[in-house]
Amino acid sequence: MMLNPNDPLQLLSGSLDGTIKVWKYSDVELLKTYEFGIPIYRMVILASYPDRFFVVTGIPCKNASCRGKQKAQALLHFRFDKKDQPEMHLLCKSKSMCTGLVTSPDGEFLIISFLRTIRIIKIKLNQQKGQKWPKYTHSSNISCIAIHPSKPYISIGDEYGKITHMYCLKESQIQDPVKSSVHWHPHKVNSLAFTSDGTYLLSGGEESVLVIWQIETGHTQFLPRLGSEIRSVTISPDQTLYAINLLDNSIKILSAINLEIKQAVQGLKHAQVDASIYPLSTGLVIEPRNHLVVLNGLPGTIQFYNPHSDRHVMEHEVSQRTMISRAFEKDIVYPNVNHVSFSSNGNWMTTVDSREDGETTPELYLKFWKFDPNSQTYVLNTRIDNPHSKAVVSLNFHPGTNDTSLSVVTTGLDNKFKVWKINSESHASQVSKDSISWVCKFVGSYRQYTPRAAAFSQDGSILSVAYDSIITLWDSRSNVLRDVLTLLPNYESIKHLAFTNNSPFLVATTQNYLYVWNLLTCTIWWSHRTEAHHLVVDPKSTRFIVASNCEKSQECRLFVFEPQTAIPVMVHTVKDIVKAIAYFPRKFDDVSSPSNVLQSYIIYLNQNYDMLMIGENFVEKVR
Repeated sequence: MMLNPNDPLQLLSGSLDGTIKVWKYSDVELLKTYEFGIPIYRMVILASYPDRFFVVTGIPCKNASCRGKQKAQALLHFRFDKKDQPEMHLLCKSKSMCTGLVTSPDGEFLIISFLRTIRIIKIKLNQQKGQKWPKYTHSSNISCIAIHPSKPYISIGDEYGKITHMYCLKESQIQDPVKSSVHWHPHKVNSLAFTSDGTYLLSGGEESVLVIWQIETGHTQFLPRLGSEIRSVTISPDQTLYAINLLDNSIKILSAINLEIKQAVQGLKHAQVDASIYPLSTGLVIEPRNHLVVLNGLPGTIQFYNPHSDRHVMEHEVSQRTMISRAFEKDIVYPNVNHVSFSSNGNWMTTVDSREDGETTPELYLKFWKFDPNSQTYVLNTRIDNPHSKAVVSLNFHPGTNDTSLSVVTTGLDNKFKVWKINSESHASQVSKDSISWVCKFVGSYRQYTPRAAAFSQDGSILSVAYDSIITLWDSRSNVLRDVLTLLPNYESIKHLAFTNNSPFLVATTQNYLYVWNLLTCTIWWSHRTEAHHLVVDPKSTRFIVASNCEKSQECRLFVFEPQTAIPVMVHTVKDIVKAIAYFPRKFDDVSSPSNVLQSYIIYLNQNYDMLMIGENFVEKVR
């Protein structure tokens, strides 16, 4: 995305679906769309040639043996005639990915870098055909490039943290360019940017440190602890502000005079985390005090987000860590928050975090946090080391509002479930003391089966624990097994388990079935064959929602049910794969709303980790 240099009120965007769109910057109005049919990775447009684009695109792999591997990329020149039909010219191509595309301020040179090569293109549109462009090979993988605004050289950042200055923009230097280098970054340089007067060069990378190089003297200035890996650096035209784009999906605006942060814009932090290593294991959890959405943030943290204002409110560090990107060439494995749960009034929060790198002793912690009204954050009260001998599968709070009778249940792969309570005397006054802590009050098991899920009834009197295709019902006060429910077919394991609100129904899902049990008769009230990936109960009504993803069509169907009937109340299809979903309370209660609309919003994360909200105006009702 870039501003049109010929019209600052226009914004240009290119996408992987092969389109370039021209937007009106003031009110984000789409003015024009150009269709290319090939993915667009980078593009530039010059003020001297307003009807032409230089675009980096992918070249489809026709050979079946190379499918799935890195596709070749090419630099194309597009010219638009009056009919808006693009005329395409190939300038250069490479078997490796493009790592940089920049132009000189005077518009004379276009420089493109691939993984190990650099091409210098002197822009003469009337002499492009058949012209041979200089090609240079770099000693290591190139990560970024920049061009000096007034001197005839370019700067190259590589994967080892070295910055190389190459003088190659004069006729006398093309064949044998002079090189010099500086080296501070221990790891890959992600971005280079010159100030408009060419006095300073800014660089940033994995170390979360902004480095400011004074070109003439070689003096360096540092701004450390920016919080996350630096992805790109941009300098304002008047050179008074620096914009730093960070890996945690945030932008920080700095003063060029004293390097103080003038403004910070923070999005969802999990959007930039490697989900294969640090999965979104917490799902979407609603914090009861302020109705904030809580989910995984950076490794070892959880984030609090306000969907109404679309603002990042707070980051809570569950496991403390040192901001080190890598130890030599090996990535550091950080702790990951696996589960988070809140008491009904929000006075208590409990988390489970773990770390296992395959070399050192695995770490597993159950932590209880007490809300501090003075600091408006959660303070650690109790830490339990290795609450289970194997991984914790689920974590649930007793839904009661009385802090004296709170309970938490955890289930683990060690074939046990444990009930945790506050270690205090029966007197209510004991609870207010700072000396209170949490301890394990009961350890349960059933035939050495592995518990897959657990849930408390709304009044907290029943604890249900699921083992494969069996549901056990326990008296939560006496910890006595009361009944056993068996699903048919019995070869599918229960994935989700939840009690509906203000009704005697228990909902369970397996890989291909949805079951609703009536606990007054201990029988299956109804069942439905469907692939249920997510199950969420509405805290404001008796309804629950089931999300069913379809990977083939890249969409998800949302079914809203009342527990009394198998006919869904509402069905809605979203053009996304739902990664996590939750009911979100309305900002204001609308007492005049008809009974057939949603009592709460539906909020979900898609495959791109974008957060979306659905209200009754976007849900189709099944008639």
